[in-house]
Amino acid sequence: MKNLLVAIDSCESTTIASPIMERTLELANAFSSKVWVLHVVPHTHQEPFNVDSKTLRREIATELHHERDFLQHLAQCLRDRDVDAKALLLEGPIIKTILRESERLDIDLVILGCHGHSRLYGALTDLTDEGLLSKCAGPIMFVPLPE
Repeated sequence: MKNLLVAIDSCESTTIASPIMERTLELANAFSSKVWVLHVVPHTHQEPFNVDSKTLRREIATELHHERDFLQHLAQCLRDRDVDAKALLLEGPIIKTILRESERLDIDLVILGCHGHSRLYGALTDLTDEGLLSKCAGPIMFVPLPE
């Protein structure tokens, strides 16, 4: 397990002490793995009719800048613990982006947090064509997250 991809769902509630990051750190140390910390931002759709487009773009840019800084901080925390780590902030459909990046980076294990039976958990574990489990070539580990 030389390459691990940890997909972060929420920048607000994830820290280096979160269960998903603790588990990632344990695995990375045990296998001397490189860790890719990934956060996928869904495509921005059509602008609301009552919001100025410049204001909307500025707000989105501010949010993306904050999320990029957060991911860089998480990767730095892993590097401070002697783990080779890189941060990725990508835009696109969540499942397709995780699949594409896991292939591109030759990922050996995808690590995801789950909140029981949330809508995202249902989409990821759905055994239809849209589900991550049915399309991912490698193993996936779900880490239970606190409610």
